[in-house]
Amino acid sequence: MRVSISASGAAAFDSDEFLIRRIWWRVMPLILLTYLVAVVDKANVSFAKLQMVHQIGITETAYGMASSLFFIGYLIFEVPSALGVHRFGAPKWLSRIILSWGIATVLLAYTASGSMFAALRFLVGAAEAGLYPGIIYFFTLWFPRRYQVRALGLLTLGSALGNMLGSAFGGALLSLDGVWNIAGWQWVFLVTGLLAVVLAPFVLFLLPAKVETATFLTPAQRLQLNRMIAADAQPAHAEGVLWGALIDRKVLAFAGGYTLLLTSLYGIIYWLPTVIKAFGVSSALNGALNMIPWALTAVLLVVIPRRLKQESQVRRAAAVIGIAGCVFFLVSIVVESPTARFIAIVLGTPCTSLLLPCFWSLPSKYFSGRRAAASLAVISSYGNFGGFLSQNLMPWIGKLFGHPAYAMVLPAFCLLLLGCIALFMQTGTAQPTASRPVVS
Repeated sequence: MRVSISASGAAAFDSDEFLIRRIWWRVMPLILLTYLVAVVDKANVSFAKLQMVHQIGITETAYGMASSLFFIGYLIFEVPSALGVHRFGAPKWLSRIILSWGIATVLLAYTASGSMFAALRFLVGAAEAGLYPGIIYFFTLWFPRRYQVRALGLLTLGSALGNMLGSAFGGALLSLDGVWNIAGWQWVFLVTGLLAVVLAPFVLFLLPAKVETATFLTPAQRLQLNRMIAADAQPAHAEGVLWGALIDRKVLAFAGGYTLLLTSLYGIIYWLPTVIKAFGVSSALNGALNMIPWALTAVLLVVIPRRLKQESQVRRAAAVIGIAGCVFFLVSIVVESPTARFIAIVLGTPCTSLLLPCFWSLPSKYFSGRRAAASLAVISSYGNFGGFLSQNLMPWIGKLFGHPAYAMVLPAFCLLLLGCIALFMQTGTAQPTASRPVVS
């Protein structure tokens, strides 16, 4: 435990905070930008659809199925790709991921048929596979556990900002329809793909690989950071049979939770414009209204995760957030007033995003080293099946009950389960030591 009553203890604490701030400003802006571009890349299909389905002659259902193949490619290649971060280092491998998905996205601009679109969406998912668990693994190398929730919260902020920017610029790119004989939906894929291509070399040359070779730290700071990271090591789980992670019970439990998270998150992202469209608003107003819940999400991601430095706090917060999100989405279904329905959606949308940093702060307690890279990849790989489920279940539920708003029962159900799981974890582990800092 940290002892803050002594002068030496206080000095050590201040030194730790200064060191983490130095690392924070060196690595987080580039990581945040990378994830923001990745989220924009995921959201581009929702805007391209407005013109694309008519111009290449495919149905809405076929478009949704083809679009969701992104997650199948992601699922299949997640584990081997994420392990590349451990083997080749974050700068080389993450820049490779960014460059390859950027090129694949640009190729989407030249889609000529539904089958070609399906194949390219699968390719984009395969190319982007490994990014998210790779970043999380990178965090375990640079941040002690008590700072990881804050780092993951800022990373999730990139998701909220990406959805905001996607809403803001998607319509603008569609309005370029016909410029230089390029269709609006083609502009969407060209611009979002080129953003990734341009970003890749910056990640390669500016992102530090490992603590031991970090030139922006002094030798004493590198030693100090290594000692802080070493305090988090879990020797009993540090290594093991690599592919054993595929059937590890802890990994599978985390993967189940992550599947619920992504089913909720991608269900909201994919279906929110459809719910708002049912209010009878114009396309321009639809885009503006879609920005509001993600703006609130961004604000809450800045405020809340940084306050969760203890493991018990993380679990309590996750229980409250999950159950609250469920209530908000159920309210959005039962109320008649469009204004009240929209307010409930605005309040419910941030809950899934707030659960992400809470969730990803927990696996590092059980895994480290090479096993951590494999375990995080497996969790992310299995969990991404939730994205596939949501993009196919949300339209089905809306059609089944006769109104788009009823599809929000899916994220409500997922959030309820997650909140109950967090509540069970908190009550099931309640003991005098439960309020210890994540790293003592």
